[in-house]
Amino acid sequence: MVSVIIPTYNASAFLPVLLRRLREQTLPHELILIDSESDEATQSIFSNEKVEVIRIKKSEFNHGTTRNLGLELATYDTVIFMTQDALPAFPDTLKRLVDMLNSRSDIAMAYGRQLPYPETGVFGRIARLTNYPPTSIIKTRALIPTMGIKTCSCSNSFAVYKKADLLSVGGFPTDTILGEDVSVAARFILQGKAIAYCAEAEVYHSHDYTVTEEFKRYFDIGVFHQEQRVVLSEFTQAESEGLKYVIQEWRYLSQNGSLALLPAQLLRTTAKYLGYRLGSWEEYVPKSLKRRISMHSSFWK
Repeated sequence: MVSVIIPTYNASAFLPVLLRRLREQTLPHELILIDSESDEATQSIFSNEKVEVIRIKKSEFNHGTTRNLGLELATYDTVIFMTQDALPAFPDTLKRLVDMLNSRSDIAMAYGRQLPYPETGVFGRIARLTNYPPTSIIKTRALIPTMGIKTCSCSNSFAVYKKADLLSVGGFPTDTILGEDVSVAARFILQGKAIAYCAEAEVYHSHDYTVTEEFKRYFDIGVFHQEQRVVLSEFTQAESEGLKYVIQEWRYLSQNGSLALLPAQLLRTTAKYLGYRLGSWEEYVPKSLKRRISMHSSFWK
């Protein structure tokens, strides 16, 4: 048995499918849902599906704190974290991820492959195909010179941890705007543990961000890298990986007959870069402005 922990907020668009696919999983599990004052439609689904829910105030939500609460409530030594919009692709999706975690004693966490939803636009599709390739890999400190910041890249949208290892690093950080998963993965790697990417464990999960949303998202990423600069200092700078991604994105557009989208790519790339740079200078940005340009405005209390 494992524990599956999912924070929820206004989840009615995904929750019925998610709960059905979790019931279809071959791996026995307990389900811990932590809801942040969702709307009435979501509450109705909880009631109709007869699932137990831990309720917290919306103002209390924090990526690290809320997941640490789930960790405290978890009964089992293996803990899977998911998001409400990550939909398992197959009945053995959870099992495949846990099997990867248990394949080596030094693996502290494993994360699965995220596939784009069928209706996802070009840029959202590129992001998933580039960041979640079809080949699995086990990442250790030895790969830092070649993989840089990508060595600790991972996602709590679908990830599994050995509870003891997670507790050994103090759980998730509670003072970071996002990236609680990357921070923990970096700590694992620097302690000599491994993290695994399991391409065989697939979920559907993608986003179609607008240019404004990309700016806000990369502002938050810049804030995260600044907050966690001590932990991430041994990994190469994120800007170099960003340039590699832009090149991969251009190749995808050119190889798939989408060169007409190059001006849109340039606009999105500029928005990402400006957002990231501003985020890295966030200590000089007034708090009132941070609330306006962040995707996590509640973080700036």
